[in-house]
Amino acid sequence: MDDIFAKINTEINIKRYKKEYVAHFEALRDAIFTALKKDHVFAALYNGNYLKGSYADNLKVKYPDEYDLVFRLKLPEGKRIQVVKDEEIPGNVKIDLSEVLKVIAKQTQHLNTYNRLKKTVTDEGLLSLKLLQSWLESCFTKALDSINKKITHDGITSPLSYSKQGPAHTIYVKVPYTYSVDFVPAIVLISTKAILPTISKDWDAIPKPLKFLPSDTSFRASYDSLENEIIKDKNNLKNALRIMKKYRDIHTNLYNLKSYYIKTLFLWRASKEPSTFWNKPISFVVSQLFIDLKSSLEKCELPFYWDHKLNLYERIGQNGLDSMRTCVASTVAILDKYPKQKDRTENHDLKIYKLFLSDTELKGLRKILESSAVAEETSAGKKEYNSGKSGFERCVIF
Repeated sequence: MDDIFAKINTEINIKRYKKEYVAHFEALRDAIFTALKKDHVFAALYNGNYLKGSYADNLKVKYPDEYDLVFRLKLPEGKRIQVVKDEEIPGNVKIDLSEVLKVIAKQTQHLNTYNRLKKTVTDEGLLSLKLLQSWLESCFTKALDSINKKITHDGITSPLSYSKQGPAHTIYVKVPYTYSVDFVPAIVLISTKAILPTISKDWDAIPKPLKFLPSDTSFRASYDSLENEIIKDKNNLKNALRIMKKYRDIHTNLYNLKSYYIKTLFLWRASKEPSTFWNKPISFVVSQLFIDLKSSLEKCELPFYWDHKLNLYERIGQNGLDSMRTCVASTVAILDKYPKQKDRTENHDLKIYKLFLSDTELKGLRKILESSAVAEETSAGKKEYNSGKSGFERCVIF
């Protein structure tokens, strides 16, 4: 199956489309942050940004039409911030700014920041999701108004629209490319304030509201830099992860399987395996991770990597889990059966392709394979077919 997965990976690789979007995205990003920093408090707290999620991990499938951009806010007197584990919501923390406010109230250089932060905390001194996001929403609204809700890049003007969803401030672009950017705020916290003993770098707290257990003071702990360390330089890891994400996208009954859930499966596997595991054939790696996915669905449990008490599947519901489990179990059976077939035909290959590619993509791949076959025939002066050979020599007939 390695030749099949190689073709699938080539078909879905974002690098084929990345350059068309990246320059425009960077122009948008720079214009928005320049406008946001006209607010003096925002400018004082702003501590840079980084791409998060599939695009940042080079795991985005096919088109770069969604970006998750985290912008970090670093509060003054960070050592005085009190971080408390949220006992009711695993994986979350509460941020107490009482001591910070006492100190900066006397510092003239932080007068504007003090006045703003005082309006974003509860009576107990805890940072409030609603109050923080309300202020940021006003910042984005003013920033967009200041640039007339548009940017101009390479002589082309792009109208912009804005919405607030979950923790993100989302900006939409439709001309000349169609994509959206989720600007996600994060409070920077130093390593000594981590609730986990293994954290050695600064980390982030995300104001992510939870529908199932509303809390105005509970922030999700985020360790992106550490996750990046875990998955980097592991040969077939990202290829396999990208393929599994594409599988999720093709099957509509897997819409509950979020990208981060798939990534979490890989984090757990990476923590248990030697780095040489990822040097094994891509078909083996993909098959093993599908078995992990199947097992997690059978148990109805996928622990959050940084706090196993948090079950990421907890709010999906039994019907959703049953639907995913049936789909994945069928796929595991197909992947297991394929290498055992003694006389494989194009139809056997087609079953694998159909697990990961849409009808349109299958037609596109067919053209590539046919073109390659013609080129080989012309070069050799004759047409040969050998079902035992791999690569583009093996033509798949749709």
